[in-house]
Amino acid sequence: MYGVNQVLSALVDLIRQRVRVVARRRAASAAIVALVPLLMQACASSSPVVETGDAGRYTLHASAAGGNAAWARSHKAVMQSASNFCAQRGEVPSVVSESSRGVRALETHEAQLTFECHPHF
Repeated sequence: MYGVNQVLSALVDLIRQRVRVVARRRAASAAIVALVPLLMQACASSSPVVETGDAGRYTLHASAAGGNAAWARSHKAVMQSASNFCAQRGEVPSVVSESSRGVRALETHEAQLTFECHPHF
């Protein structure tokens, strides 16, 4: 009977080890799935602000890696860049025109913004 108890004890220990390994793998997989959207949010970049040639008008371009909300990230990037640019002058941006490209989930989304800076009212 003593040998059977040892075998059962060893079997229970082995099962516990396997359960811990599976739990760790699931936790790692869940962490990766949770990080992917965060990493994709960081994938938006915008170009430097460029004068258009029209007095007081500027343009810039931004792109974001594909995903469900890449269009929003590219839009946010151009708007934030325009706000920062105008804020350096003590002004606020006013959108003249905005266009975007890329609507599929796995393609790069792009936004083009033309804006002016105006004083705070």
